[in-house]
Amino acid sequence: MSSMKAKAEDAASSAKAGVRKATATAGEKVEKTTTGDPMKKREAEERKEDRKLEAESDERVEKADHAGERFGKHTFTTATG
Repeated sequence: MSSMKAKAEDAASSAKAGVRKATATAGEKVEKTTTGDPMKKREAEERKEDRKLEAESDERVEKADHAGERFGKHTFTTATG
């Protein structure tokens, strides 16, 4: 049961990261269209890449937290008779 919960949490983490990446891309496009300065356009691209990398990093950290639920919390009972 906890494995299913961990998989669901992983899916949620991936979805959140996807939304954050899409937001970063949309923000970059807005910044680039509102300015004519090539330096500011380059800065917008760099900010987008930084935000995307941060989202990916956060996703990996969250998935690592869920891995304990998936692999580490199994209990076994043995019958003696």
